[in-house]
Amino acid sequence: MSAKVNIRQAAACLFLLTAIGCGETAPPVAEVTQSVYVDIDTMQAVVADTVMQTPAVHPVTGKRTLQPALYCPKCQQWHAIPSVEQINRKPGATRCPKTGAEMTADGPWPE
Repeated sequence: MSAKVNIRQAAACLFLLTAIGCGETAPPVAEVTQSVYVDIDTMQAVVADTVMQTPAVHPVTGKRTLQPALYCPKCQQWHAIPSVEQINRKPGATRCPKTGAEMTADGPWPE
């Protein structure tokens, strides 16, 4: 009888340790605080604080001229992209207008 109790206790402990993750915590998720934008007046890539509403405010001019940008690894340039809603509705919205290559958020940040 005590062997059954020990097996049940061991199973219960194993279940609890599995359920709580053995005391491990998930690693913190890096918060994105800055993004690359293209100034629609000058067509220059700019790094600015990440915002939800676009066009974003240019940190130097104070004007709402910044559109989110993606990087083309083929032509090695940042290009303005439409809003997320338009990207979801427009096929090819994340392709480079010059090369047709798929663009990415990963690229060398402008200085």
